[in-house]
Amino acid sequence: MNKTLKWTIIGGGNGGQTTAGHLGMMGFDVTIYDIFEETIEVIQEQGGVYLEDALTGFGTVSRATTNIEEALTGADIVFVTVPATAHASVATSCAPYLQDGQIVILNPAASFGSLIFRKILDDAGCTAEVTLGETNTLLYGCRIIKPGTTQVFGLKNRILTAALPATETDRVVAILQEAFPQFEACDSILVTSFDNTNPILHPATTLFNIGIIESEQEWRFYVDGFTPSIGKYVEKMDEERLAIGKALGLDLLSCLKQLEIEYDVFKETLAESVSSNPVYQDIGGQHTLETRYLTEDIPMGLIPFIELGNMLGLPTIHMQTAATMGQLLLGRSLMEDARTLKALGLEGMTVKEFLEFVQTGRK
Repeated sequence: MNKTLKWTIIGGGNGGQTTAGHLGMMGFDVTIYDIFEETIEVIQEQGGVYLEDALTGFGTVSRATTNIEEALTGADIVFVTVPATAHASVATSCAPYLQDGQIVILNPAASFGSLIFRKILDDAGCTAEVTLGETNTLLYGCRIIKPGTTQVFGLKNRILTAALPATETDRVVAILQEAFPQFEACDSILVTSFDNTNPILHPATTLFNIGIIESEQEWRFYVDGFTPSIGKYVEKMDEERLAIGKALGLDLLSCLKQLEIEYDVFKETLAESVSSNPVYQDIGGQHTLETRYLTEDIPMGLIPFIELGNMLGLPTIHMQTAATMGQLLLGRSLMEDARTLKALGLEGMTVKEFLEFVQTGRK
């Protein structure tokens, strides 16, 4: 394990604090950055992050800062662990201060986070020679107990990882595995992006549970909310995702298979698998539609899936219905910051040109 690697975690939410704490527990030099001073102040005072449950201990953090230049200076690896809706603003903030040789990982990327990041760095005139990459999901099931302390429900067995361009993937993953052996190389960011199942699992489940969401009843999102009928609808959304992936040359795993690999859950149907997953048991259901399950997973996940489906001439009726219903029930459009082909820098590309860009980084 190469303990000389310096890691910077951008984002002080549940994933960012847990990652920083875990790296600190392993003995790495860790910096954590966040825009919220109260979070940073607590971590500064403690000198790190406490983890409880599946990971228990204290992870020392070398620096906790609200200064992005300070956070990036000297880092070998930068983990951007923020909601996908913040990827664009983080890229804009990072552009002036990134340094040659750094590896920047969108962890997780939602879908095509590295494309958004690349386009913004290019548009901002960033000249630093950095390698971008992304993961399909967060390593941990976790939540913040209070600033500086998180509860870790469990760790996944496998995190798919790819670089942009794909020719850099093996080098990047070998470095990341110094800390995280769960990180596994895959063919390209197409795999990590299409392997993101949040847009498949979250929006429809949220929309079809609006009655209980707008009640005062306590409920568990994956246990009480993921009923057999909802599971069947979500399986149809998943089939659309798999079909788009297949047309792009990807051999993707279904949500059901992913749960087998990541959590060792083996059931006949998606509803049975989701509702019985031990890591999901204590995740409570929300009481508002103003949730990332709609405001992030629709524009950052469903929309790029739908747009690529349109590029390929493939139907996405179940995805489109969820995306439309979500915006109608929220009473506003989510398209302004959505990951459309234009926003991803792919407008006007043929499928062949798109695939070549993902592999080589050249347009």
